[in-house]
Amino acid sequence: MSILHDLITPPLRAALTAIGKRRLPTISGNLKLPGLAAPVEVLRDRWGVPHIYAQSERDAFMAQGYVHAQDRLWQMELNRRTANGRLSQIFGDLALDTDRAALTFGFRRLGVADWERLDARLRTAMEAYAAGVNAYLQSPEYRAPVEFTLLGLKPAPWTVEDSMAFSRVMIWQLSHAWYGELLRAWMIEKVGAEHAAELEIDYPRLNPVTLPDGIEFNVRSAKGALHAARGPFLTRSMGSNAWTVAGARTTTGKPYLCNDMHLALGLPGLWYEIQISAGALKVGGVSLPGVPLVLVGHNDRVAWGMTLAFTDCEDLFVEQLEDGPAPRTRFGKGWKPVQVIEEAIPVKGRREAHLERVLVTRHGPIISDVVGASDRRLAVCSMALRPSPALTGWYRLDHARGWDDFVAAMRLIEAPQLNVPYADVDGNIGYWVTGKVPIRKRGDGRTPAPGHSPDHEWTGEVPFEAMPHTFNPRRGLVVTTNQKLVSDRYRYALGRVYMNGYRARRIEQVLGAKAKVGPEDFRALHLDFTCLPGQEFVQRLRGFSTSDARAGQALELLCGWDGVLSPDSIGGTVYEITRTRLVRNLLEPGLGKDLSTRLMGQGFHPVLLASHEFYGHDTVAMLRMLDNPKSWWVKQAGGRQAVIERSLIEAVEWLRATLGADATRWQWGKVHRAPFDHPLGMQKPLDRIFSRGPVPVGGDTDTPCQTAVAPENPYDNRSWSPSFRQIVDLSDLTRSTITTVPGQSGRLGSPHYDDFIEPWRKGETHPMLWTRAQVEKELEGKLVLEP
Repeated sequence: MSILHDLITPPLRAALTAIGKRRLPTISGNLKLPGLAAPVEVLRDRWGVPHIYAQSERDAFMAQGYVHAQDRLWQMELNRRTANGRLSQIFGDLALDTDRAALTFGFRRLGVADWERLDARLRTAMEAYAAGVNAYLQSPEYRAPVEFTLLGLKPAPWTVEDSMAFSRVMIWQLSHAWYGELLRAWMIEKVGAEHAAELEIDYPRLNPVTLPDGIEFNVRSAKGALHAARGPFLTRSMGSNAWTVAGARTTTGKPYLCNDMHLALGLPGLWYEIQISAGALKVGGVSLPGVPLVLVGHNDRVAWGMTLAFTDCEDLFVEQLEDGPAPRTRFGKGWKPVQVIEEAIPVKGRREAHLERVLVTRHGPIISDVVGASDRRLAVCSMALRPSPALTGWYRLDHARGWDDFVAAMRLIEAPQLNVPYADVDGNIGYWVTGKVPIRKRGDGRTPAPGHSPDHEWTGEVPFEAMPHTFNPRRGLVVTTNQKLVSDRYRYALGRVYMNGYRARRIEQVLGAKAKVGPEDFRALHLDFTCLPGQEFVQRLRGFSTSDARAGQALELLCGWDGVLSPDSIGGTVYEITRTRLVRNLLEPGLGKDLSTRLMGQGFHPVLLASHEFYGHDTVAMLRMLDNPKSWWVKQAGGRQAVIERSLIEAVEWLRATLGADATRWQWGKVHRAPFDHPLGMQKPLDRIFSRGPVPVGGDTDTPCQTAVAPENPYDNRSWSPSFRQIVDLSDLTRSTITTVPGQSGRLGSPHYDDFIEPWRKGETHPMLWTRAQVEKELEGKLVLEP
């Protein structure tokens, strides 16, 4: 079959690409757009980024819907089908598990509930956005993307409910903690609580905490601070990454705000760059196709970024369920009714729809059957599965004029749980952790709780004012890389869920090494492949002796490695393969292969939850075990000398079998590559038509340029990677830069389908054009949308 594919792929790719080119959307000229109140100009720059100029916000958001549909309609179709549980309708049984999970978690239902809580102005924006999408579908210029033709699919009209449901998928994917509880329960069942404790998330002592005291508020440390801080928190006396740097530490004397969000790569990419100018609103950055607004970027006054905060906002409850026509769960001395929702899922190739019976308890939906734990009745209680005004928060963030407005927006983002760094043109920097965090009556939420016991209920929420935040911190720097947020003396329990902090330590090392830092330093950090735990591992091997020639070769290459995981690194390759084999050799005698893979980071579903909060902590646990002469896991693996030697030998044997006996050919980028997979690439040979890459990259999960490996499918960069980078210069917004990947357009045949891949791989960004004069100098097309 591969020979047949080799023969038919080139002409098929040429034919489909040619069709795609003929169907590309109009980017120059004049088009009628019914529903506009006044003409709207859409100026596309040479990177394919649209700059929308409208007289009203409603017209601007209608134009945003139109350009999103022009460039990303296929992606939007998949997004809404994912959220609404309708992927099986086009992909058949292959997608049924995804649909079952989406309907069980209830993203569509939550979207409907959120609509009722929307700010009136945002409702208008959402309705205008949907009208813009539908105007494109009904426009004489509409020509279906190639994917629709191959599947024989015609897109239905876009609805505000589609946008709302998709927003709930994103909110839920960015919230964490429930799967870790299930994983802990499995580990305890397998090896007992004492031995499972040795695998627990334990923050490395030398790695930095974001805000040790939780809150730091300094109102006089920057020009304009008193005015900017006016509001409800000015009188609070309690003293408290993206990273934000104060002017006192920069080459311009004004703040910089930098962000690189690490998410799964694909084609099309997740983000869509855009700028919107409408009356008093002027905002630019990245958006999500399917939803209006700019989610991360800057307006004319403030800039913001986002990283996951990993606060523990979810719990699992083991329910005592009495099933039947009127199911109920035991609680205390009585019983509580369970809501039953019957969901019919149309499946391509089946005559009849699949019927999914969703049970919703007082704690939340029972998810056992869709997450691989059908031996018990587990309900998930999550702040991310409650109605939320989060989108209104983003709307207000786009309009923020200073710190007070920023804080008001943060209050509304009740989920997801995010670190949001801040900087403004007045010279202030700040930071706030969003999302509600529960206060538990008993326990710490690390393992599933008995659903029948009132002793494990949520009794309240951490007050918004007490969530970690800072305004103009004394050291002039905030670094957030999903690390531990606060010290153990912080008043409230935010959970023991966080990444291991090595990226934060490296970023602070670099930023702290110079008196003044600027954009070149930030660009270097965006492509920094320094691996601190790799350096620590090599230190532990110095003095290690072996009589085996293979292990000796690995040791020699490791001890000569500089600790930088660049694509051409050889010692780095040996580290990564040895590290993986060593972790597995330590874990598998106790946990077995499958549970070890889960502990190393494999989630329950490749789309809805590809990984979880234990990811990256296997390295920390491995280093800790090597330092512990009493470690049960090391003993189970045959002792420290034996398990290290075995892992070194296995690494060399794997490298010889994969890359050949010549060690000079063992470069990391040959086995660690970033793929840009298109959903239709699941069917060969369409992968060689629609997908791109893989391209060699450096890094791993512990380097500032984070390129994470899926434990079930090493060693390519299949988990997540920098999906977006921005450097915002608050001294002159016209000097700000940005990039996404793989390109602005999702249309096969477009010059912007994959043109960002190579610059992204090199760490390059392009200008984040701000003034109209800048845009017109880089103009690719001017489209006037008329009423």
